[in-house]
Amino acid sequence: MWRLSVQQRRYVESLAILSFLCLGLFSLRIFLTGAGRYWFIPGNLLLAWLGLGFGWVLVQNLKTRRWLSWPNLTLSALWLFFLPNTWYVLTDFIHVYPTGEISELYDIVLMGSLVFCGFSLGLASLFMLHKEFAKRLNRRQAYLVVEMVILLASFGIYLGRDLRWSSWDVVSNPSSIIINVSDRVIDPLGHPSSINVTALFFILISVVYAAFYRYVATTPAGRSGR
Repeated sequence: MWRLSVQQRRYVESLAILSFLCLGLFSLRIFLTGAGRYWFIPGNLLLAWLGLGFGWVLVQNLKTRRWLSWPNLTLSALWLFFLPNTWYVLTDFIHVYPTGEISELYDIVLMGSLVFCGFSLGLASLFMLHKEFAKRLNRRQAYLVVEMVILLASFGIYLGRDLRWSSWDVVSNPSSIIINVSDRVIDPLGHPSSINVTALFFILISVVYAAFYRYVATTPAGRSGR
């Protein structure tokens, strides 16, 4: 039976507190203004949680099944598809501007709570899988795989923000996504924004994760996974 360790449970509880803060600020804004301007926040928060959820289920399954089994390959794909949502929320700051409905600072705090929660979910999810990579590869190879995952996630953020694709479109409209992706892989110089956005987020997430990993990996819980 799947059970959370004490450290894992505390971390999930912390993430839940951050999520309730974000949803509370969102609900209060609607109550005070009657405007649902940031209607996308609950949905984006859910997608970020799925990025953690699929990663956790995959880690549990790896205790009893090989990574190359169909269930774990499917979970790996779902994890890769939903992980970008945890960091994509940073781009939602583009929606913040003076509206006259409420203080702009309130909206900045609201969006900041979403971003902080999303990044915390993403870092935790990536760290869980990093430990699984490290069990099967040497230290350098495991970190290289992590960087490849971050690169793919950064490209996914570009697909979401610039081309407006979502993780659900992978199932509902895969052919169009394949066309968009292949076009940019074949001719990256013809789509400079794909390079710029992907590189920007790759650098940001890589540095943030490196700082996170440097601390967490040296703690007893980080080393043992307990």
